[in-house]
Amino acid sequence: MMKKTAIVNLLFLSFLFILTAPDRVSGEEIPLMELEQVYNHIMSPGCDYLYTLVNCPSEDAAQMRELVKDKLTMGETREDILNYFEGIYGPRVLAQPKKKGFYFVAWWFPYFLILDVFILTGVILLIWRRRAGKKADMPVTASTEDNRKLDEDIDSYLEDEVRKFREE
Repeated sequence: MMKKTAIVNLLFLSFLFILTAPDRVSGEEIPLMELEQVYNHIMSPGCDYLYTLVNCPSEDAAQMRELVKDKLTMGETREDILNYFEGIYGPRVLAQPKKKGFYFVAWWFPYFLILDVFILTGVILLIWRRRAGKKADMPVTASTEDNRKLDEDIDSYLEDEVRKFREE
């Protein structure tokens, strides 16, 4: 009886192990595209954070690529791997910083700036239009009559000058 219970328990545990085991077996090859997706999100400290793991030729980058490959083989997700490297090297190691805190403001600042420019332009155009409408609604006053008289004086002066020029 004890033997049967032990065998049933062993079968049950092995069945649970199969269900909870990672999707990949350590001998299974990981697609290159999946590796490069993770490599492209990590900056290489071996190249002074100028290149991602894909482009950096340093030995440190090669070691990090092997570590990423091992972690993917173990079944870890891209986010887990990025969090691991961020915990070790800080946020500088991420090619694209997470959108929280200061990085959230830095990420959205250009969009807010463009929106502010459109709003400011709209307000300026609205004020300009209202001022132009007020000037058009002004009644004819004595100053316009003075302007007409001045225009007539200028016209007569110009005619006199043209006449003098033709006579010479």
